[in-house]
Amino acid sequence: MIYQSLIRLLSPVIILIITVEAFKRRGGKRFLLQRLGFGFSKEPKKEPPSPLWIHCASVGEVKASEPLIKHLIPLEEILITTSTPTGADLVQNLFSDSVHHCYLPFDWPYAIQNFLKTYTPKSLWVVETEIWPNLYRLTNKKGVSITLINARLSRKTLTSPAWLKTTYRKTLQFVSQVLARSQTEADRFMALGCPSDKIKVLDNLKYAGLMDQPHYPAIIKKDYVLAASTHHNEEQQLVAMWLTLNRPELLVIVPRHPKRRDQILKALSPYRKQIAVFSLNEPITDEIQIYLDDQIGALMPLYAHAKLVIMGGAFVPKGGHNVLEPAAVKAPIITGPDMSDFEAETKLLLKQNALIQVNHIEEMEKILPSLLNDEIQRQVMGEAAYQVITSQSHILKDYLKALGVK
Repeated sequence: MIYQSLIRLLSPVIILIITVEAFKRRGGKRFLLQRLGFGFSKEPKKEPPSPLWIHCASVGEVKASEPLIKHLIPLEEILITTSTPTGADLVQNLFSDSVHHCYLPFDWPYAIQNFLKTYTPKSLWVVETEIWPNLYRLTNKKGVSITLINARLSRKTLTSPAWLKTTYRKTLQFVSQVLARSQTEADRFMALGCPSDKIKVLDNLKYAGLMDQPHYPAIIKKDYVLAASTHHNEEQQLVAMWLTLNRPELLVIVPRHPKRRDQILKALSPYRKQIAVFSLNEPITDEIQIYLDDQIGALMPLYAHAKLVIMGGAFVPKGGHNVLEPAAVKAPIITGPDMSDFEAETKLLLKQNALIQVNHIEEMEKILPSLLNDEIQRQVMGEAAYQVITSQSHILKDYLKALGVK
C-alpha cells in the first residue's frame, strides 16, 4: 500500500527524472515514451507476438545474458527490455535485428498494462536484480511465469525499511524460480522471504560468455594501463594519481557510461592538453598521457592488451564491475574496496592470488610502480585469473538445463 501510494505521489518527480534522462543519456523520444508506458509496437513478423521476454536493466545485464541469448536466437522469438539507452545500444551492437528491443516502462500499473497489451510473452526472465512489484504482479496475473536469472541481492536490500521488505517478500511470491549466482545470494533471497524450494544456486552466468576467447587485435599501439567502467569522481582521482607517478605507459579510461564524455572532460579540464578522446578522433601523440575511450563494446580487446586493469565502480560506492572479463584474457587486475556486486568472484580471485584489492587510490599509487615493472608477477596473476575462468566451463549448460532449454 505504501509503495503504490509513493509511486503515485512521486509521479511528477519520476516523470521529470525520466525526461532529464532522455536528454542526458540521449535516449530520444522512444526512451521517453516507452519509459512512461507508451509507444510500444508489435513485431510485424508474427500476430500476435508471443516472445520469450528477457529483461536486462543495463549494460552489465545484457553482457551477462549474451551467451544465453545467442543460444536462444535460433530457437525463440526474443524480446529484450532494458532501462537505459546504453543497454539498448549494446543490444543493437550484439544482436542487431535478430531480437526485438524496447524500454521497460516504469512500474506504474497503467504503464505495465499498456506494455502487456502489446506483447503476450510466454515467459519473463529477469536478469540479476530487478524487483518491481507491479511488473511482477501484473505479469503473473497474465499467466506468464517469472524466473530470476543470475539472481542477486545487495546487502542494502536486506536493511531496507520494514514496509519495503514486506513489499519485496510479497512480490517474490509471484516468481516461479530464482537461479542464484552464489549461495550468499540464495541466502539473501531466503532472508527476504523467498521460499527455499524456488531457489537454485548455479553460480555466475557471466562465466559462460568468457570461454574460448578469440584473438583480439591491439587497438592501441603503445603500452597502457586500463581503467575500466569508471564512474563519477573516479576519473579525477585516477588521473591525478597517474600523473603523479609520471609513468611511460598511457592511462586508458573507459567510462561505464560513455555519454558522460563532456562531464568527464569538464572535470579533467586542467589536464585537457594531456588527454585524447576517441569520439573526437583525437590522435595519441607523444604528449598524450590519458586516453578517454568512450566507445561501446570495445573492452575485451582493451583488456587483452593492457599491462594492468584497474576495475572501476569500486573506488566509489557502486559495487564494482565485472572482474571476470579481464580474467578471461589473463589480465592482472587491481580493484577498490567496494566489490559488493561481485563478492564471490572477488573472493575467489583473491584466494588464487589473481587480483589485488586496495582500500583507496592512494594505496594503489604505492603498488603500481613495482607491479608495472614486474612482468613475471603480472603474468602469474593473469594465469591464475584465467584458471578461475576455465574452472567454471559448465555454467551455460547448467542454466540451459534449469531453464528447460535444449
